Amino acid sequence: MNLDAEVRELSASTAGDAVLRGRLLGQLELSGREGRVLRPTAGKHRVILAKLMLRAGNSVPASDLMTCLWDEVPPPTAKEAFYVHLMRLRKEMARTLGAADGLLTGPGGYRLDIDPADIDVFVFRRTVREAQAAERRGDPSDAVALLRQAETLWSGPALADVPSDLLQRGEGARLDEERAQAVERRTDLELAMGHHTGLVAELRALTARHPSRERLWGQLMLALYRDSRQAEALDCYRHARTILREGFGLEPGDELGRLHHQILQRTVPPLGTSPASSPDPVPAPAGGLPTEHGTGAPGHEAANRGPAWVAQCQLPPDTPDFVGRGRELRDIEQILLSATETTAVPVAVLSGPPGVGKSALAVRVAHRMRSCFPDGQWYVHLPGTAGRPDAASDALADLLRLTGTASHSVPEGQAARAAALRARLADRRVLLIIDGAGSLEDVLPLLPGGPDSAVLVTSRRVLTGLPGALQVRLTPLTATEAGRLLAALVGDRAEKEPDAAGEIAALCGHLPLALRIAGARAATRPEASLSRFAHRLRDRQRLLDELRADSMHLRASMELSYTGLSEQVRSAFRALGLLDGSAFPDWVLAALVGHEQDADPLIEELVGASLIMTVGHDRTGEPCYRMHDLLHVYASDLAASDPADDRRAALRRLLDALLQIGSAAHTRHRRIIWGRRAEPSADDASSGTVVVPGQCIDRLTADPLAWDESVRQIAIFMVERSCELGWYTDAHRLAELVSVTTPLEFQRMYGAVLCAARAAGDELLLARAQFAQARLMVDQRAEASAEALQKCLVDFERMGADYEACHVLVWLSLWHTLRDEGFLARRYAARAQDLAGTFGADAGRALAVPEFVAALGTDPRSQEPVPAFERVWPCRETAHSHPRTSECSFR
Repeated sequence: MNLDAEVRELSASTAGDAVLRGRLLGQLELSGREGRVLRPTAGKHRVILAKLMLRAGNSVPASDLMTCLWDEVPPPTAKEAFYVHLMRLRKEMARTLGAADGLLTGPGGYRLDIDPADIDVFVFRRTVREAQAAERRGDPSDAVALLRQAETLWSGPALADVPSDLLQRGEGARLDEERAQAVERRTDLELAMGHHTGLVAELRALTARHPSRERLWGQLMLALYRDSRQAEALDCYRHARTILREGFGLEPGDELGRLHHQILQRTVPPLGTSPASSPDPVPAPAGGLPTEHGTGAPGHEAANRGPAWVAQCQLPPDTPDFVGRGRELRDIEQILLSATETTAVPVAVLSGPPGVGKSALAVRVAHRMRSCFPDGQWYVHLPGTAGRPDAASDALADLLRLTGTASHSVPEGQAARAAALRARLADRRVLLIIDGAGSLEDVLPLLPGGPDSAVLVTSRRVLTGLPGALQVRLTPLTATEAGRLLAALVGDRAEKEPDAAGEIAALCGHLPLALRIAGARAATRPEASLSRFAHRLRDRQRLLDELRADSMHLRASMELSYTGLSEQVRSAFRALGLLDGSAFPDWVLAALVGHEQDADPLIEELVGASLIMTVGHDRTGEPCYRMHDLLHVYASDLAASDPADDRRAALRRLLDALLQIGSAAHTRHRRIIWGRRAEPSADDASSGTVVVPGQCIDRLTADPLAWDESVRQIAIFMVERSCELGWYTDAHRLAELVSVTTPLEFQRMYGAVLCAARAAGDELLLARAQFAQARLMVDQRAEASAEALQKCLVDFERMGADYEACHVLVWLSLWHTLRDEGFLARRYAARAQDLAGTFGADAGRALAVPEFVAALGTDPRSQEPVPAFERVWPCRETAHSHPRTSECSFR
């Protein structure tokens, strides 16, 4: 069954915490602590429990559970009845197992709190995989022992006591088939080891229980022949043929007919081979079986139409030092083997940024699942096919030839080839890897027509147009996984220089490809220290050039993704290289590229191409995006080649947007604090350049402090960058508009403004920046803050800057108020009031701070400080806020 994306994202293992164990192979039961066992008596309860156990570690939507309960046609009251059954099952679990919370509810549905490793179905599959691994390493005895161990988990047909036709037809039939295949494979191995005598009785019982499985008949014939019972082997064939003809109207298939002919001719392959590994077909005897267009048993019918099937494994070598991706491996394997309840081909799509390891993961999955697809494991490599309409057609021709179709028999035209391939794949179990698909047009023609085969696609783009496909978006490795991979590549040098190894992994952005390149580069000079190589990687201008080794080239991998974009989106990608690489909302990109409305189409294509990723929402509720560090280096390199005027214009638009939104946020903030009569003054206006639409500004400034906090990283960067570009006056205005900062960030902004003002010889702006730093010292209760404020007052008075001097007097009043020095606080407050009275009402807004009112109130001669305050700035409400929200900046 194909689980939808929401359910798969909720999938999580509970290994180490679960206390439940379950059985499905023969009898449904759930056991808990102290050996207590739950065997639900109600049929509906058994159906719910079975479905949840089959999807252990994953959430199952309520709709799926109801479909299983009522076999695809739920009654009108299904939802109410379902919740009643669910409640009763919970109570039964709590009463019997003491696990009231074992059935969990989440946004994706319901999940059983049980580790898949504690359910016999998953133990069976794991044991079979271990047997396959033992067989691959040349240890058939161990493989046989493991397969026999897997068989002991069965006590009858799977889901035998689960009253759901849907589950019986789907999951139950699939599990029984897996059991039969495991038994047949174990028998093949034992026959090859010469254990034929002991297998005869078992094979007679198996053929009696499964009379339509020709492979079992062939194994029985082979065991009898090798036990010197040729006549019985031939009689066995006649008996099998009679059963197949009378019971199913079929003749035996090619393999059984070939073995019959070999027994007659005494040309049976020698000990050490089995029917599965016997030579190519030989002609059947006269009057015997049809050889090309005759009818065979299920599973052979497709083989008997057209040329003989050729099963091939085309998989590239697996990566020996593969690390991480445990959850992704489980999810992909589950979806590729889950097509028993639908008729759609299972598809998994792996996407992610360049170098994240999509191909390596696909190859690892394919190698792990080889035995599940005995008719072939195919590999189609498509990078660089963008814009080539014949790419899929050529791939179809190659795949048809893989199946044994002669070149002259491959039809012309993509549609005809796709139809021919679907016909050849009917009833076959083939795993197809499509590596590097550029679009849906690369994938759709190659898809098989039925659920027996499976497809694993890797793509730099998110191919959301594949219905029912599992979408796996890969992200860089964790720091721990990246460290393990690098250590595997450089050996014990990582242990000797752990700090340098960690820095190299971080500079590589934890990307597998970058780490492999770095490991290869470091391995070429084992005498050189990792610290030296880390030092080379610190130079961002050389970083991508350093990450190149032989055929591995990170820049080339990124270039494939970049060149696949439209021209407009390529320009947007380069524009993002002008930023500092931190997270950004879409309005920032719109400002950079000059979009008047929004940048949604650009964002969608960049996300779809895996060149940026979603990283949540900022405080204003806007979705935020981020570019991987190494992609940002690449974007910065590309941006450097754009005309300087274009780069400058893009940054100017972003600065204007920040000033525009910041001014609106400041005005709204003041209205919230001081009352609705606080109207914007001329100094509140932005630079006059309208970059952001009014509707967007209203949305962003609904909570002014939230906007302040969400934008500060971009604002700090733009303050510094604007100072470098000569826009230091606007940089200072932007710094004044950002009030939610840390002391370090505050110093970064005003330090940049100080340097720029000093270089330009702008004494007034230099003094304003020094005053901002002095205010920070007051907030930090620094003793030197009064001295800094006094210096600022002297400077402003010397330059005749009375408006700025008035601000300093207010903050000197605040400083003495904080030290409980009421007399001095009143003196400075009175001087500020007198000076502000000469400006008029607009300039008096500068004194709209609670500390100024408080300082006036400490004068015993003043019965009511508010009237004195309102003489400077009339308002309806008096504020009471924290000093950090005070109006203290120059407008």
